[in-house]
Amino acid sequence: MTQAAQPGIARTLIKTVAMVALTAALMATLRYSAHVAYLVDHIAGTRLWSSLYSVTGASDAEARERIIVMGVAVACFLLALPIVQIGEWAIDRRLRARRASAGR
Repeated sequence: MTQAAQPGIARTLIKTVAMVALTAALMATLRYSAHVAYLVDHIAGTRLWSSLYSVTGASDAEARERIIVMGVAVACFLLALPIVQIGEWAIDRRLRARRASAGR
């Protein structure tokens, strides 16, 4: 059984920057897309979010807004994670194919 090589520091930094940039880009869609803003507004009005407000003690509008922003950030991060992983897989696959064709 062979072990895969450990990823280097450069690769980890690139993936981290990609995660932060993609998360920020997804969060920016809330600002610039009426459809996404409507969806977040709809979700924030559900019973689940009302329960979350009471659990966290968010009694005023500012505290509720903070909870919504944290929820958006977590959701965007969770969306960005598989996107970055798929991108890494696609790049690795392309590099392996290129090396294999160069070795022929």
